[in-house]
Amino acid sequence: MLRNTLGIVNIEGNNVHFGDVMKHRGVQAFGFLGRYRLIDFALSNMSNSGITEFQVYMPAEMRSTIQHVGTGKHYNINSKRGTLRLLNSATDPNSVYRHDINAFTENIHYIEKSTKDYVLVAPSYFIYSQDFSKVMDDHIATDADITVLYKNVSDAKENFIGCQTLKFGEDRRVAAFEENHGKYKNRPVSLEAYIMKRTTFIDLIKRANKVSSLYWLKDILRDTVDQYKIMGYAHRDYVACINTTASYFNTQIELIDQDTRKLLFKHDWPIHTQTSDSSPCLYGPLAEVKRSLISNGANINGQVENSVIDRDVIIEEGVVIKNSIILNGVTIKSGANIENAIIDKATKIIHPIDIKGSETSPSYLKPHQII
Repeated sequence: MLRNTLGIVNIEGNNVHFGDVMKHRGVQAFGFLGRYRLIDFALSNMSNSGITEFQVYMPAEMRSTIQHVGTGKHYNINSKRGTLRLLNSATDPNSVYRHDINAFTENIHYIEKSTKDYVLVAPSYFIYSQDFSKVMDDHIATDADITVLYKNVSDAKENFIGCQTLKFGEDRRVAAFEENHGKYKNRPVSLEAYIMKRTTFIDLIKRANKVSSLYWLKDILRDTVDQYKIMGYAHRDYVACINTTASYFNTQIELIDQDTRKLLFKHDWPIHTQTSDSSPCLYGPLAEVKRSLISNGANINGQVENSVIDRDVIIEEGVVIKNSIILNGVTIKSGANIENAIIDKATKIIHPIDIKGSETSPSYLKPHQII
């Protein structure tokens, strides 16, 4: 158990590119599978591993993260023995200083005054389930300065673009960090989750600031790879990187499959989230639903196939939805045909319309629109 470890949920990296899609909220707060937010996975992995002290570094668009995380009680963060701090630095979404080293530097006093000996730093845009106590055991057994979690993937040409990959020397020691440009199919991809001594972490922050005011944590790790004993720990189960609109869309469509979901969700490793008191989904007499994930509170009277339907969505008779993500509170009236699309929250589609994208470029409707 990691009771002597400070858990830090990092901001999204410079390899995360969503453009105007859902720009009103940070990636941490993106809805996922009709029930979760992306940050739920990082916080649940840490909490389940025994961490009791948390720092969540938020982007400029922080409101949705604050509303969802709240006091952290739904992550089993004990209010008497645990602490949770929601922190941010750059409040301008266009600032060049929107990077993690700047965020850590502006809140360094919270890191320095922690009584924990170790830190675990992980972002929220990688989706997986991991017992980090096993990573810590390996970290100690190998006498590593830093241990990085990684995944051997076979789709690095199409996915994980811009992520760091690892080059190994002897005995799993990391010899170099390299950026994935999609040149090779099989690559060991860093999940940007690091375990190290808290003093080592503080030293890296200070060293990064001496090199460049625009450095990221992964930049200083790349520069100092030969100065620290950095070891790799392989994650063996399902991993997804949510760093583009296509990956956000395709990962959810992929996880509609029950066998694939079982690779991510483990019966002994719950992914905690904020609960809702919505009533069960209501299916009308003409509803036709195939291979989809439907959340509580939805009212389905049309056709839904291979889609994710969030809470409190209303789909009227005569609507056809295929291969789409419909976020909470959306209303779709008769005559709409939607395929390969993301419809953001509280949008109302009240006129007959065809909205069709593709798997690589899904159509996107902003929240609170009337179409």
